[in-house]
Amino acid sequence: MVRQLFLVQCTVGSNPTIPASFLRNTQENNGLTWPETTCVSQHSETGTQGVTHGLVRYAQKRRDSARRKTRQKSKYHAGPYLMRRGRMFYFRKRLPTGPSNSAPNKFICLSLRTHLPLDAVKRAARLLSVYEKKEIEFVDAVTKKNLSPEMTKAVLMEAMRSELSEMIAEESQASPRSDADIDQRVAALETENRQLRRAARNKQWGDMQTILQKASALISVELPDPLPNDLGQRANTLKRRLNDVKIAVDEGDDVRTACRDLLTDNAIEGFDAFVQAPVSLAQAKAKTDELYPTTSMKRVTAGAYRLLEEFLGNVPISTITKDRQKEFLGWASRLPRTQGRGHGRNRHGQAGKTVTKAEEISKADAEDLLVLEEVRAIADVSDAEKKAMLADRLVPRVTLDTLRKHRDAMNRMLKSAEDLGANVPVAISYRDMERHIKSLAPEDALYVRATKPKIRMSWTKERISMLLSSPIYSGCASEHRRWQRGKLIIRDADYWVPLIVLTIGSRIAEILLLKRSDVRFRDGHYVLAIASGADNTGKTEDAKRLVPIPQMLIDLGFIKWFQALEQDHGVLLFPEAAGRSKSGEVSSAYGKHLRRIFDHIGIGDFDEDFYALRKTFSSMLKRENVDDGQRQAIAGHRHGSIINVHYTANHINDLKHAVDKADFKLNIGRKRQYGFPVILSCDLAQGSTLDIEVILGDDNEAETITVRDPRLADPLFDCSKIGKLSGEGLKQLVAKLREVTDLRPLKLPKNPLKQAAFEHFQALA
Repeated sequence: MVRQLFLVQCTVGSNPTIPASFLRNTQENNGLTWPETTCVSQHSETGTQGVTHGLVRYAQKRRDSARRKTRQKSKYHAGPYLMRRGRMFYFRKRLPTGPSNSAPNKFICLSLRTHLPLDAVKRAARLLSVYEKKEIEFVDAVTKKNLSPEMTKAVLMEAMRSELSEMIAEESQASPRSDADIDQRVAALETENRQLRRAARNKQWGDMQTILQKASALISVELPDPLPNDLGQRANTLKRRLNDVKIAVDEGDDVRTACRDLLTDNAIEGFDAFVQAPVSLAQAKAKTDELYPTTSMKRVTAGAYRLLEEFLGNVPISTITKDRQKEFLGWASRLPRTQGRGHGRNRHGQAGKTVTKAEEISKADAEDLLVLEEVRAIADVSDAEKKAMLADRLVPRVTLDTLRKHRDAMNRMLKSAEDLGANVPVAISYRDMERHIKSLAPEDALYVRATKPKIRMSWTKERISMLLSSPIYSGCASEHRRWQRGKLIIRDADYWVPLIVLTIGSRIAEILLLKRSDVRFRDGHYVLAIASGADNTGKTEDAKRLVPIPQMLIDLGFIKWFQALEQDHGVLLFPEAAGRSKSGEVSSAYGKHLRRIFDHIGIGDFDEDFYALRKTFSSMLKRENVDDGQRQAIAGHRHGSIINVHYTANHINDLKHAVDKADFKLNIGRKRQYGFPVILSCDLAQGSTLDIEVILGDDNEAETITVRDPRLADPLFDCSKIGKLSGEGLKQLVAKLREVTDLRPLKLPKNPLKQAAFEHFQALA
């Protein structure tokens, strides 16, 4: 049920407009430079569940009632684009129909992040004004039909190929014809050529539409209307020369001989290869899957293929020229990082919906535009600080690493098509791709291309301590409420897997796929045979290794837990964790499950994720001066020419000593209610992590620095207008900051410019 909507309809003629008084008022309140009064295009189909004719009539009744009560009518207007869901207001507008007309009535819906009607109307009108001013820039609804020279040639070559292949088919199937029929056919072709010459003199290209439309449809290229003179002339010439070939064939020549000059002039070698049906993108993808049959490679290929198919269609692979590759990668660079996750089919049986990549791009662009205008309007803040704010608030787009993967997958499909006999273009280089993406940046001092690359950081001591002291190890409410305090300690995958990854630095999938038979006893120590067996080869050859079980796990009862497993437990050591994935991607499915638990506990972090525990262990061993070769062998990395499985098998004692150097300062003991050892406390973190907040000045230096302890209300350190300090006063301030931060772990800002500014400030004394 849609709740009460604050809406005032104000129209001039048949088109609603935003009143100038509203713009002036909003300008005064927000400090914005508004365009002239904007005409709001209101399509008859722009009704939403939040704004209907019934609601408009309801709003009219409210206004009539207000007049009777002599109350002043509101002067604000947001058009039919404001709706409400629950308590929150949304901006909703129908997107223009794309060129294919395949998906009409698509809407963009953005949260206005307010439940206050007046604020919602202001923000909706503000967004609408900027939206209509820059609609062409961020909505993929209007496309220019300008053909590049490469695409012009592709259309003409496809037209020629199609005509020649028809001649071959006709030649092989034709029955004998009389001289009169041949003379009549030749005369008709000569007449057509004379008409084509007259059309060329008069720049009339209407007769070329038929041959070009057929060719352009085959390669999914939309022709300009009207045809440009260059394309029309070249098509006219090609048609006349093809007619000459037909005349020569009718006079008794072979098709290959008759078209030899035509092929030579177009630098085409090999008639038979040229007239064959072109290799399509779908055929190239199928061949790529055949050449790269692993599940991971097929998944990467399928992802790039879906993008190419949506952007280009199932085109002949030979038409994916460098220009089209640039256009494709430039378009793909605007994809949100979370693209492909809005289908709504997250549970079995859900129908979901189809969301195109173009719709996801348009929605992300619109959200970014709203944020950009809000940040641009903020006064008394430097551009550097605004850019830092934008980097945090803009929709993250795909990273360059992701684009390189798409480029590589496209390159593999091009080479696979070459194996099928296609004449394919060369794939664009990394350097050209990056240059092209940089060239797409607008001339705006506040422009930021926000990405969110995962920079896996070692866990801080405080976060490790929070994990080891969490309800998972101290007592939870139930199997499905591991984050709630309770009296149950459930020793299963959720209990052991994080501990094993933390204490031996293994890959997550390696632990999830451990078999019961992989727990072994060698040279007086219990070991884990990681990536053993023909069915579990690991990520690399060096993943196969023997790793001693750390003493911490033995003290917690891991060996006795393993020995007490029932016979019907199954082959795997942690079958419940591996069973979460139906596709075989065990680490991804289990990682999502564990991330939900970590979020509830309060230790969820984008960069310090579950996989980063592996890096944490390696960092701890490095601080303990463990030999680099031993660290690499334990982690499953190659070090020199020694094969890991041989090295680890013959150095069990040394590796056991190495893994036990990672000291997590656990107090392990027994409690009366549990029949096994438990973690009583963790003394790893000597103090809580301090949060560092930085505001940048115009020179990208720190203008304001604040240090907070999350447990305290007041900051431990707070200084503004740092740029005005110098000399001894600045050094004293830095010394004071160092006194506060030297003995405590720090949580630095995510923004690299703010990190650099803070670290530079610390270096001034």
